[in-house]
Amino acid sequence: MSKATEQNDKLKRAIIISAVLHIILFAVLIWSSFDEHIEASAGGGGGSAIDAVMVDPGAVVQQYNRQQDQQASARRAEEERKKLQQQQAEELQQKQAAEQERLKQLEKERLAAQEQQKQAEEAAKLAQQQQQQAEEAAKAAADAKKKAEAEAVKAAADAKKKAEAEAAKAAAEAKKKAEAEAAKAAAEAKKKADAEAAKAAAEAKKKADAAAAKAAADAKKKAAAEKAAAAEGVDDLLGDLSSGKNAPKTGGAKGNGQPSKDSGTSGANGGATGADISAYAKQIQVAIQSRLYDASLYQGKQCVLHISLAPDGSLKSITSEGGDPALCQAALMAAKTAKIPKPPSQAVYEKIKNAKLDFKL
Repeated sequence: MSKATEQNDKLKRAIIISAVLHIILFAVLIWSSFDEHIEASAGGGGGSAIDAVMVDPGAVVQQYNRQQDQQASARRAEEERKKLQQQQAEELQQKQAAEQERLKQLEKERLAAQEQQKQAEEAAKLAQQQQQQAEEAAKAAADAKKKAEAEAVKAAADAKKKAEAEAAKAAAEAKKKAEAEAAKAAAEAKKKADAEAAKAAAEAKKKADAAAAKAAADAKKKAAAEKAAAAEGVDDLLGDLSSGKNAPKTGGAKGNGQPSKDSGTSGANGGATGADISAYAKQIQVAIQSRLYDASLYQGKQCVLHISLAPDGSLKSITSEGGDPALCQAALMAAKTAKIPKPPSQAVYEKIKNAKLDFKL
């Protein structure tokens, strides 16, 4: 718009300058025509000069015509100028309209591009936010997984440690309880065996004293019967002894023909009575039974065990020779951890150091 105004101002100045120049030119022409007429009239033959002005009508007409032509030219120029100005104004208006339309279109395109750029930036920002959120979620998931795995490992380790501690504690308590029960059972068995041994000794002494008062034949017969009864009782409890040299001797009737003066059940077993052997065999069974996990599982069952003992009562070896397989297996395992008491005497040890034990529940 400012460009069109500037062009109009320039056109106006050009018209004004052109009009001024035409006026100046017209004045110069008039002035020059006056000078010519004055000089011509002043050139007479020595007469006195008359101060008069003579106007040439033809020159005036020509001058007038020139002025008219100039005015017509000026009018035509003005008309051309106006026409040109109008044309230029129309062209300028058209250009301005086209420029405005172009600028409007450019502004529209600029706004559209700006909107697209804005949308693209927002989309990029949203995508970046989503990517950041996804990365944060992935990191959080990885951290949670790592934490859960660490907690699971720690929980498993703690549970294992706790279970091991509880198992060790339970095993220690069970061992302590079993040892206490075994000691109690051994003490009770020893007490009972001692009582039975004392009773058996008293009865044996009483029988021996009564037998001494009788005839020698009756005493011999009675002693042989007692020896046979004692041997049978030991065999019933222990089963077969593992070797013949440890089997109870049945008396001296086939040897020297006369029993010793104090022979009875003790004479039949080389100084170990049947009660002593029975009591010690009972102690062995109690010691093994105390190490069974649950003895009630094997009630009414039987297993024949072949045992080999050291002089201090420690178990050298043990095998099963028949009976219930489950009880035999449990008894073998229990015997290896059982604390078998020391034999009460060397005589008892000699009779049971390598023997078969009839293990019953």
